[in-house]
Order: sequence, then C-alpha cells, then structure tokens
Amino acid sequence: MNSKLPDRPSGPRRNRHGRGRRGPLIPMHLPAYRSRPERFDDAVMASAQRLAQRWPGKIEKIEFLIDPVPSDKLLDQASALGERVPLASSVPAGARSPARIIIYRLPIEQIAGNTGELLDLVHQCVVHEVAQLWMKPISEVDPSYFPEDPDF
Repeated sequence: MNSKLPDRPSGPRRNRHGRGRRGPLIPMHLPAYRSRPERFDDAVMASAQRLAQRWPGKIEKIEFLIDPVPSDKLLDQASALGERVPLASSVPAGARSPARIIIYRLPIEQIAGNTGELLDLVHQCVVHEVAQLWMKPISEVDPSYFPEDPDF
C-alpha cells in the first residue's frame, strides 16, 4: 500500500467522539477564567495604582517587574544572612534605566492562604520596596496601610 498521508488534516479537528471543538470551560466574565499569573499581575498593578493616587507622577517613574522566583544570587545572599526567601527586591534608577521593583510570584503565592491575603502581601511588598527606593518610612509611603510585622 503506497498511500501518501496528507501534510495537514483535511477539515476541522474533532474530538474522539466526533463532536466539534469545545468552548471554554469557564465563561470569560468569571474570575477563574484568568490564570494565576494573570491574577497576580492584576494584584501588582492594583497596588501600584493605589500608590499612584497618593503619589501622582512619582510611581509612574518606577518599573514594576514580576518574576516567578528570585535569582540564585539573591537566594544565596538571603541564606548567608539567615533570612527568609525574598518576596521582592528593588533596583535604584541608573543613568539610563528607571528604578525597578521586582516582585516574586511563587514565594508570595505559597505564603498567602487565600486571595485576600495575597492582595495584602503583594501590597506590603510594593509599599516596602517603594519606601526603600525613596528612603522614607513605610507609614509615609502609604499611611492607611502598612504591615503589622515589624521585621518586614
């Protein structure tokens, strides 16, 4: 039998029962439609917007980045000092680069028990790093909200 297989399938793909493609399992208007990284991005953006209302023009100069985990260098530094895994870090502005705040998604998600705790923890990290960049007390950066943990 010398039948040649087609390069691509003819017609639309079907599942094993011969029915058409399935639609999304969760409707777009429900919160579960977005993935965990997308919801985390939203939390960081909401925190930055909250601070931008208090500090118009200053927060926009900071670049917010989200990484899954801290770099090996940061983890080694933290373990050498006997500290916990960093949840965020900041890089001051350079001659050609803006100030940056890097938020680490997976360590924060592992600590947070629910969505409310996640939002609080993300905001604590953002406020803490902004306070470090500006060399101001946390209570001055966001007087309505600052962490209860004095070692934060």
